[in-house]
Amino acid sequence: MTKTFFLSAIVAALTVASCSGSQSNEPRLVFPEAEAPTQFTRAYSLTESSDGQVRVYAKENGDETWLYEVRREGVGWSEPKRMELPARKTLTGPSFSAADGALYYSSDEELPEMPGRKDLNLWSVPLEDGTWGIPKPVPGDLNTGANEIMATVSADGLMVFVSNHSRMGGGGYEMAEARQDQNGDWVMERPLNELNDSRANDHVALTADGKMLFFYSHRSPKLGVVDIWVSQKADDGTWNEPMNLGEPLNTAGIDYGAGLSGDGETLFFSRDGALYEMPLKALKLTRP
Repeated sequence: MTKTFFLSAIVAALTVASCSGSQSNEPRLVFPEAEAPTQFTRAYSLTESSDGQVRVYAKENGDETWLYEVRREGVGWSEPKRMELPARKTLTGPSFSAADGALYYSSDEELPEMPGRKDLNLWSVPLEDGTWGIPKPVPGDLNTGANEIMATVSADGLMVFVSNHSRMGGGGYEMAEARQDQNGDWVMERPLNELNDSRANDHVALTADGKMLFFYSHRSPKLGVVDIWVSQKADDGTWNEPMNLGEPLNTAGIDYGAGLSGDGETLFFSRDGALYEMPLKALKLTRP
């Protein structure tokens, strides 16, 4: 009995130590047992529902990209399952809205009002009591003949979305703000000229309070091919000069695809196509 008791105590102590280690401020793999990604199977933009029960991310398969979901099972997660949403060969940019809990994403499914086009447009699908509803294109003036590839929504209804339409004001993928009007249509308010540059600005993630915006950029100074940057909202409603978050988040590799946990305490991101997570409190969110 005594020997069994001590063995049980040791196992319990090791379990506690293991759980404590999982709270490390260093980035750690979300799927540590998964096969290492190749340049054709990269995953990114992991997002989590507000109740913490469902996670969705994008994963490439050659020249196709699809969305996958996992669901909480006890203390772990289910096996990834490909989501059956309207698309020809591209589903990308998933982000759970902090306003209504719906999943916003981008699809190359043909829009009835734009027959024959193969561009990407913004869609949303509700999630209620663990059940997916009917996916629909986002109403309003956001979807165009160009590519709209991602949208993130704060609790008060502020949307930041990404497009390469000329109205964004740049030559590549740029960010803009939008809000819903009284009819429920999403209307673009303004491009984020204070943040956009001539290169790609993408994979946006907005904190629930709408005060902090994460995105990836090729701009300098940078550590790798692309880095994750952050900007904080100023009192006048504009965004402060973006800041490179540096190590240990950014590396000499490809760091992109930021997303947030449902409780807002964990940042998800992709490093060279593998999904990672780290506590938001561990990030260098103040300037030196």
